Amino acid sequence: MFVGELSLNDIVQKVEELPALPNITHKVLKLTSDPKTTIPELSEVITKDQVLTAKVLRMANSAYYGYARRIYSINEAVVILGFGTIRSLVLAASVYNVMDKEFQGYFLPKGDLWKHSMSTALTARSLARRTGYELPDQAFIAGLLHDIGKTVLNTYMTSAFLSVINKVNEEKIPFMEAERQILGFDHAVVGARVAEKWNLPEILVEAIAKHHSPREAINNPKLTSIVHVADAASMSMGIGLGGDGLLYPFDGFATDRLNLTENMIEETIAEIADSLMDAETLLEN
Repeated sequence: MFVGELSLNDIVQKVEELPALPNITHKVLKLTSDPKTTIPELSEVITKDQVLTAKVLRMANSAYYGYARRIYSINEAVVILGFGTIRSLVLAASVYNVMDKEFQGYFLPKGDLWKHSMSTALTARSLARRTGYELPDQAFIAGLLHDIGKTVLNTYMTSAFLSVINKVNEEKIPFMEAERQILGFDHAVVGARVAEKWNLPEILVEAIAKHHSPREAINNPKLTSIVHVADAASMSMGIGLGGDGLLYPFDGFATDRLNLTENMIEETIAEIADSLMDAETLLEN
């Protein structure tokens, strides 16, 4: 009943209906990518937006993000945390309102997609550090946005979910394959469309598109593998499972590519578990 119902134009239209990243977010992304940017320049841009300033400071000071030292100003945050972390915090604050909702199509109560995404982001950052990936805050952003496609497909999944689950059970195929067969698209491919709309770098687009199939990544299989393992680790912690959380196969390519042992993954989970306690209220207005 749902096969062929969605066209590429339908998906593009739904992506276009998502709010664009705020101009200030684009400015911060540009400034933090420019080695010539000074700390005062970056601080001045952020502090022009009082709501963003409050959210960034709240995140920087939360156990959820993992910094023990109290940070009182954006200038201090930039000095202590660095450009990469500030970029992560600003992007997280910017997408919070898009992700902190109920997504009935995936059986995700309000806040669960946000919590799962932040858990995956934190785990990805930690795994990046453990495996020597040179840009841990890039891994954070990729983890944060890996399931952004669910915000677009949610409307369609509300009516299609049972058909997708039945196909998973009857044909013994992964959820994403059934999602693709029933709807015509899966949430990872649609998420990549969102990342493209937001003008994010190609390696982030790829990590989102291939986070369930890291062996297919071409530009940066290490980053995509980090997100794949981080997503699986978050699922193993029971964070934001929804109706599809345990219906994706784990690809051993990722752990092989990263030289990760089971013990290293367990240590990573233990490292961030205590920082997840205040996830529900972190960015509430």
